Amino acid sequence: MVFIRSLIAVSLSVASVMALNVTEISKCPALKARENPAKDVTDLRIDDISVIAGLGDSIMAGFVMNGVNHEDGTGVFNTSTVMEYRGKSYAMGGDEGAFTLANFVKNYNPDLKGSSSASRFASVCRGPLCTLPISLYYPLRDSLNAAQSGAVAMNLDYELEYLIPRMKLELTPESYENDWKLINLQIGSNDQCSICDPFLAEHTTPEAFGRYVEEALIRIKKEIPKVVVNLMGSFKVSGVFPLSGKNTDYCVKNGILDNEKECVCSGSSEKLEAMDRVQEGYAEKLSDIAEKYKGVPNATFGVMYTPAPVEIETFPITAFSNVDCFHPSQKGHGFFAKSFWNQLFTTRSEKPKLYTWETDADIYCPTESDRLPTKNE
Repeated sequence: MVFIRSLIAVSLSVASVMALNVTEISKCPALKARENPAKDVTDLRIDDISVIAGLGDSIMAGFVMNGVNHEDGTGVFNTSTVMEYRGKSYAMGGDEGAFTLANFVKNYNPDLKGSSSASRFASVCRGPLCTLPISLYYPLRDSLNAAQSGAVAMNLDYELEYLIPRMKLELTPESYENDWKLINLQIGSNDQCSICDPFLAEHTTPEAFGRYVEEALIRIKKEIPKVVVNLMGSFKVSGVFPLSGKNTDYCVKNGILDNEKECVCSGSSEKLEAMDRVQEGYAEKLSDIAEKYKGVPNATFGVMYTPAPVEIETFPITAFSNVDCFHPSQKGHGFFAKSFWNQLFTTRSEKPKLYTWETDADIYCPTESDRLPTKNE
């Protein structure tokens, strides 16, 4: 009997340090509660996160995720073409059963605050055209998901104008000061397309992009206590055009939300190549910024970089919404949620150099020894 008890104890001990991969986050083993709180930003486990927030564009807002049914004649006249499904957003969605970063974190901290829910009519934000009444928030649905459809990096400050006061309103003063927060920031898809827009070109160079992102981080560090910023890269948007061109039965042109109309750079191979170059420039800037603001001992602020080296040509067309074959569908959001989640538990050298499509991608189960990679090692 003593031997059996010892064997069970050893088995449980091994299980606590062995990594698992599952198809649903609920199948992951629970983490044993910490004996002592995290000593600083370099010592954070995923269950230390009590608040989640988001800054970004229409992808984080879940724009047109559900698609439309062309066969029954509703097509572009369906309200789905003007909706954001924020409750299923890959980063911030809190709808039950949705594959999202927020829900994955909530599995380890059921009291997590900040995730967005359900759906709502889209608002529009685009460079200098990012203001009321067109760039709206619906706080009861959005919560701490401050993303705006159409946003570029220069609009991050507008989003912070909503996020910071809203966070103070949703949290108690004690929670605002003392709870660890994870802010997911992904911007850059619209910026890539905007390099061909004469009104936005100067604001979307890699240098301008990096400057706007860094300014947002400086403000976050100054105004929000105890926070980790997850800088997530954007994928090369140019890849959606050849993919949609091969799937015209799925990508039915509607004359309003066609991807070629949403991205002014789509007209030539030279412009698409320019988009790829600028995306690489953005990635380099994000990497440098994360290194500059990486977590250090005794600090309560840190930035980590989560790249998005996505090979779009390996994706099924159904990973994109059939409204415009530009924005990810719910299937696509689920894939991105898993991919970004798995990277939260890898060092910089361990991160994948390329992401190809996996229909049933696994979800990593963090162990008690896993820490968020804020050191950017």
